[in-house]
This record gives sequence, structure tokens and C-alpha cells, in this order.
Amino acid sequence: MGKYVVNSSLRNIGYQVGTQAGVHRYIMDEPTSSLGTDAGPNPVQYLIGAVNGCLAITARAVARKHKIKLEKFEIRSIGNVAKYADGTSAVDEITVNVTFKADISGTDKEEFINETLAKCTVHKTLEAGVKFTFNFEQEE
Repeated sequence: MGKYVVNSSLRNIGYQVGTQAGVHRYIMDEPTSSLGTDAGPNPVQYLIGAVNGCLAITARAVARKHKIKLEKFEIRSIGNVAKYADGTSAVDEITVNVTFKADISGTDKEEFINETLAKCTVHKTLEAGVKFTFNFEQEE
């Protein structure tokens, strides 16, 4: 893989942060209830989205490697933010619900799930400090 360079700059409106990753540009912000302008997801939503995106991409790579026909891989994740007495906060738990459709069963299914979790860079990075709960449901 290698190194990634991401540049971010606080904009002069609300809590907007303009970010550039390679040729891609996006905005982070806070909702209006938190004095933002709601011009984009907040950083925690991007973090949870990064978990989802990495899992999905990793699942596709694992499926290709093992010649698994992966027809569907949908993820709905819920992150909990703990608020501490000193005014700080941290994502302390993420529940990940995956619905997928693939031509596997039994031990092949378990190996697919385990390899996907083991090779997901974002999950692997966060798992030491964030409690993860995974629910996998396979459609027929």
C-alpha cells in the first residue's frame, strides 16, 4: 500500500473543513444543532463510513481471491460516542450489521467473514481502542 497524504483546512464558515485526498475533495462539517452548516458529514460519520467502506472493499477482494460470487454486501453501522467528565469524547463502540449474498456456506462462510475482518485495514487499526460488534446475515 504505502503512505497517504490528506490535506485539510478549516474554512471560514461554521465548522466546515475542506479536505483533499489525492484528486478527491470533500467537506466535513457539524450539524446546525452544533453550530455547523451541515454541508457534509461530521468527522465521526466519516470514521464510521471508513470502516464500512474498508470492509466492503476487503470483502470484494477476499471474494475475488477465493472465486466467491459475491452478489450483495451491504453494511449499516452504528457508532457510540462516549462523553467524558473533562469535556472530551471518543468513539468507544461500533456495531456493524452486514447483509450479504454469496455462493458459500458452512466453513467457507466463516473463513470468508474471518478473512475479511482480519484484512480490513481500518477495522484492524481501530480495534485496539474501539469495541466492535459484528452481525453477519447471509441472504439466500
